[in-house]
Amino acid sequence: MRILLVRAKPDFMDMLIGIPSGLALVGAIAEKMNHEVEILDLALEQKQETADQLLQRKLREKHFDVAGLTAMTVEFECAARVARMIKAAHPQMPIVFGGQHPTIKAEDVASRDFCDYVVRGEGEQTFAEFLAALEAGAEMDQVPGLAFKKNGNVVTTAKRDLIQNLDSLPYPAYHLLDIERYFTSLSARTTPRNKRCMQIFTSRGCPWHCIYCHDLFGKGFRARSPENVMKEIRMLYDRYRICDFMVEDDIFNFDMKRAKKIFDLIKSSGLKLNFQFNCGLRMELFDEELVRKMAEGGTYFVSVAVETASPRVQKVIRKNLNLSRSKEVVSWLRKYRIRSLGFFMLGLPTETEEETNQTIKFACDLDLDEALFSIATPYPGTELNRQIAEKKMYDPDKVSLGGEKFHQIRTEELDFVRLKKLQRKAYFMFFMTRYRFLRMLPRLLNVNSSKKYLKAIESNFLAYGGARSTRVN
Repeated sequence: MRILLVRAKPDFMDMLIGIPSGLALVGAIAEKMNHEVEILDLALEQKQETADQLLQRKLREKHFDVAGLTAMTVEFECAARVARMIKAAHPQMPIVFGGQHPTIKAEDVASRDFCDYVVRGEGEQTFAEFLAALEAGAEMDQVPGLAFKKNGNVVTTAKRDLIQNLDSLPYPAYHLLDIERYFTSLSARTTPRNKRCMQIFTSRGCPWHCIYCHDLFGKGFRARSPENVMKEIRMLYDRYRICDFMVEDDIFNFDMKRAKKIFDLIKSSGLKLNFQFNCGLRMELFDEELVRKMAEGGTYFVSVAVETASPRVQKVIRKNLNLSRSKEVVSWLRKYRIRSLGFFMLGLPTETEEETNQTIKFACDLDLDEALFSIATPYPGTELNRQIAEKKMYDPDKVSLGGEKFHQIRTEELDFVRLKKLQRKAYFMFFMTRYRFLRMLPRLLNVNSSKKYLKAIESNFLAYGGARSTRVN
């Protein structure tokens, strides 16, 4: 069969264009089954009109037997638009959705007229069995992990078990991507040392139960072996000259012994590599040896999520971070010259303005290089979303945009307008302390870096309310 996998062009301003890893991985699975696969990444296009024309031309030039789309919640409206265009051109072509949002809202997505099937959760095995059943003309009822319409009603099949042996998966089908284009796109949160930069996943799942986070990969940590990770890194280096890697795990350092082994292998390989961690590092799961090994292996940037400096709110959001370790860990990062960014969240349930200011002061006191202060967003499928709906801790007249209608959290003391003011205060205070603004000047003078910072300024200081140009995390 001929399979077309599509990522829609996003319509919000701070989308970072990395490779569509999920599509590339299920594409590799389909190729192993001898299917013909193409990946169309419309997110690479600068204009919506160009993306539309590219899709329409692709649908005219070749017949496809099935189309697959992926979407986070903030991308869903854009993916739905693409699906409608495909249906208009080929009404009989089955369209299957996968990814974070279709998993969380499987029945809702499966009920839409532009969707025929939803792959829930990890897609590799489900997509393979779905293709086999589709090709054979068999019923889909026996394929675990699906949702689809049957006799006018949406049905869901049995939940599929998570893949335990991640080494059994093939590497993503990188050859199906126009790799060179990603090196000129806005592809990383921090400017890479080398433009030939690509994200990589070495594990799945996180055992913590933070109420603001999704549960796509489950609450059990599953990891690829260090040898398997090193083999993929070597392949990307040899074949595509990739020498800068963004590690995008849920929690890379959950198994510190494994994390150290990966960097031991990197060091012994003799390759001159660079690494940045834009998420997926737990503060308590560092020791100085791990930081040193990461630095020796080429790590130059890490992000750590603190979220709140209030021990009470830490319990409320179930993160339960040991805040007392923060200064020690950040001092190690400074010692080994690894740039650091802290994630902080404002407006969490029951948070008072005093506690918000406590978080801002804590961030300023830490010797971090940068900070990201986000206003808490109750994404569908999260415990946070359920809690604010049950307790009516939201403004019924206000919504944040970005693919779905998100309620704006409102506590007894804090509404969205007040939170925007506190967010601006947080950024001002943070960058005006510890000479951070002066330390950032070299990056502000760098053309690629300056674009990111200008977008951040526009997002947090020029935009207002729930406009699409504001951050949605």
